Amino acid sequence: MFPSHRRALDDAAASVSGGNTVTDMDRNPMLQMTTWLLIAITSLVLGFHQLTRFYIKIGRPFGWEDSFIIASYVIGLGEFATVLVPQNAIYGKDIGGISGDELRAGLKAAYARDLLFVLCVGLSKLSVYLNLLTLSPSRIHRHMTHALGLFVLVWTITSFLGVAFQCRTHGPWDNDGIQCSDMHSFLNYVAVTNILTDVVLIAIPIAIVFPLHMALNIRLSVIAFYMTRALVILSTICQLIYLPRLFDHNFTLHAFPYDISMQFGVFTSILASCVVYLWPLLQSLQSGFMSANNPEGLHEHPLKSLSKPTLPKSHSGAATLDSRTRDRREYIEITTDIDIHQAGKAEASLPPNVKYNLAWERK
Repeated sequence: MFPSHRRALDDAAASVSGGNTVTDMDRNPMLQMTTWLLIAITSLVLGFHQLTRFYIKIGRPFGWEDSFIIASYVIGLGEFATVLVPQNAIYGKDIGGISGDELRAGLKAAYARDLLFVLCVGLSKLSVYLNLLTLSPSRIHRHMTHALGLFVLVWTITSFLGVAFQCRTHGPWDNDGIQCSDMHSFLNYVAVTNILTDVVLIAIPIAIVFPLHMALNIRLSVIAFYMTRALVILSTICQLIYLPRLFDHNFTLHAFPYDISMQFGVFTSILASCVVYLWPLLQSLQSGFMSANNPEGLHEHPLKSLSKPTLPKSHSGAATLDSRTRDRREYIEITTDIDIHQAGKAEASLPPNVKYNLAWERK
């Protein structure tokens, strides 16, 4: 158990404060109101994400990245719930008005909150990792993305196990002389590596998209959707700033900003994972859902760093490059996947070039 927690259990008074009014000595109602608001916004964001995915992935609305996002959302709801349960009412209150039993119950709720927080953030990062795999066929880009996915997986496992077994087989609420890990240093590690993974999750899309032969405003628009992960970085920085208060004697009151930043960490993680799928929707709306020159809804852009593809000669001697002859290893595909199955058309009835693009997309 943390030394401050042990002293708090020994010194906690039996008196209990009540009411739902926010005061300097009881900020828990503000924490609960913020949590309810974030639950509502997060649910709306996920619902819009699923509608968007269904709209741009007609016939194939569900993928592994969707599974990770939904799992992250469900676990995030569990994390939010730990803040709303009565046992968590001690956070935001002065420890002088909290009984020993209430403090133990609150520490148990915080223990569950921390475990769910790590799982929620980790799964949201893995969903973005899967999204990045579909962004470029370049071998270098895929190696970079796989390395990032492995890093995120290691971070999630080590952080979860470190929090779960911080006091070996005991809970951090026990006060019978048990020995616990240096959680201050460990939580610093969790936060710093969390920031590093988010920085890489922003850097890789920039490295993939910015060199493309496409209009600068389009490149910046695509990158901006991935830049929303900066919000996750800001919430993690807030956790680092207020982390020392978690080990203060009156941590239930003084660590209130840390508790708030954790809730925003869950919210921004899910938000950043969902927002990256808005680009195909906006692109499809801007192009009128379907272009006469591009009925399959694909937008391919050559990689600037690769050599120009060899153009086959047509019967007239002119160089041509269609979807069946171009070297797709030299292109990044930004696709809306619109109208591949539009109007109930079966795949067999699609034009040859559309069927070829569909088969390549499913590889």
